[in-house]
Amino acid sequence: MSIPVLGQEIPNTNASEQQLSSQKTLTTTIEATTKIPRLSELQFSKNSAAYLFRTPRNQNSVSQISQPTTPVVSVTDVKVNTTDKGIELILVTSNSEQLSVLPKTEGNSYIVNIPNAQLQLASRESFQQSKPVAGIALVTVANVDANTLRVTVVGETGAPVVELFDSQSEGLVFGVTSTASTAQQPTPKQQPPIELDVIGAAAGSYNVPDASTATKTPTPVRDIPQSVQVVPRQSWEAQGAVNAIDALRSVGVIQAFNSPSNGDVFTIRGFQTSNLLRNGLKDYVGGATTGQTQLNDIEQIEVLRGPASVLYGQGNPGGTVNFITKQPLSEPYFAASMTAGSYSLYQPTLDISGPLNSDKTLLYRLNVSYFNTESFVDFFNSQRYLIAPVVSWQIDPNTKVTFETEFRYQQQFPRTGLPAVGTVLSNPNGKIPLTLNTLDVNAKNDTSSVLLGYNLEHRFIAWLECDWLLCLHGCTGDKG
Repeated sequence: MSIPVLGQEIPNTNASEQQLSSQKTLTTTIEATTKIPRLSELQFSKNSAAYLFRTPRNQNSVSQISQPTTPVVSVTDVKVNTTDKGIELILVTSNSEQLSVLPKTEGNSYIVNIPNAQLQLASRESFQQSKPVAGIALVTVANVDANTLRVTVVGETGAPVVELFDSQSEGLVFGVTSTASTAQQPTPKQQPPIELDVIGAAAGSYNVPDASTATKTPTPVRDIPQSVQVVPRQSWEAQGAVNAIDALRSVGVIQAFNSPSNGDVFTIRGFQTSNLLRNGLKDYVGGATTGQTQLNDIEQIEVLRGPASVLYGQGNPGGTVNFITKQPLSEPYFAASMTAGSYSLYQPTLDISGPLNSDKTLLYRLNVSYFNTESFVDFFNSQRYLIAPVVSWQIDPNTKVTFETEFRYQQQFPRTGLPAVGTVLSNPNGKIPLTLNTLDVNAKNDTSSVLLGYNLEHRFIAWLECDWLLCLHGCTGDKG
């Protein structure tokens, strides 16, 4: 390894002073280098060939003697370029080899004093840039006095790591590694990773794989060659629906009339339909006569679009709506809710279920709800009551019978609406308020209904005579 030595002309003095000065020059200039950076450790630019001419400089050494006779080097510009590890701070000068570097670290700051340099910018007296990259808070270059230049790099969490290079084409280059890049590098002693097990209940899904309206048997929806949409209970509970009209609006089924006195009369595919089913059977008391269906005892609603006369006889070409009721549960269950809204709307509900005996062959379920609301119309009030008990008996492993009962009562004042003249059109007699009720205050519709039903299920086991087939497999002809 060759060590460069900088020569300097010494004035004519006596021999002893000349020898002493030469010894002092060599002692100051030549200094042992304990660390030689590898080529992979040097930071080169990715877009300029000038970086190839940079040579690393030892920050702890002085390149030449700082004497009053040493000329002051002018720094004409300051550049800050981002790198993969941090930034490159470049002091643009044509005499970078004559600069003396005196670095030190104070807290989070890396400070370099250059005693024989002056910053001479065209537009300002000093250079300052805040947060050039993550991990570096501030970079400043300013003159301390007439012969000293100071470079300060402040890190956010600690002092940055700085490497010094000389560039023949640009000047003095500081390769700064930010504290953020240093923190991302693995340390020799790392704590073992912490494992966290997060256990939570799965969110309710709106996807119902099976439906029975189109085939009268539980069939996967993907295998039904008709348009069937299933609205589960989780869907309308998330929407805050209080009746079937609100629950079916999400699948494109709307109310046939705008009057609140109408019951479950829907419009499907442009056709008005009152073809309502309950557990696959015709609901003769449902529709416009008994008011709107309450959802407290309903588990899901299936909508079959299009004509279904093959399955249900005379039907509407728009579609069919099938209400599937709740069934008893084998484990104790209790749920209560309270819904409140404007115009004195409130609806308390109760849902309880469980076994009636120790072997859980006799189960029950009871749903009770009450609904009350007023309106912006004068003297308008609506009340609904629902009591729906269900009892199931598992007679044997293959036979089960279920008895269902539903009591419904609705009290509601009718409403005929208001004419266009006086509301949206001008009227010579004055404007008609929208809150006006043109009927008698004692006029009301009271409707009540009772539904009784049962469902008998039995699983048949068929024995197939196949002695000849079993004998082919080496059997003795047993039935199977």
